[in-house]
Amino acid sequence: MKHLIIILFLFFFRLDLFSQSFDSLKVFHNNYEQILAFYDKLNSSIIISPIAENSKYTVELFDITGLSIIKTDVQPLGKRIEIPLLLKQGIYILVIGNKNFSITRKFRVN
Repeated sequence: MKHLIIILFLFFFRLDLFSQSFDSLKVFHNNYEQILAFYDKLNSSIIISPIAENSKYTVELFDITGLSIIKTDVQPLGKRIEIPLLLKQGIYILVIGNKNFSITRKFRVN
């Protein structure tokens, strides 16, 4: 009986650790889901925000046909990345990532 109680205690303790890890992963995942990317036509630049300040990111931009337009490593200024680039009218796909995550955003230039 004593061994059964110990086993049950360890089992429930391990489930508690798993749920805490899952919750922190969920928060981590949700922060990156809030990242927006758009084209600022007035300044001819791509804006990516909000972004963590203390990390280096790789940004790659594709046109709708899948042709890579630019691929660059950037360090954010504050909580945003600004990439000066003159784009024609069309639909673009932006891939932003670092060693912890990668997200894809689609935007239109009118």
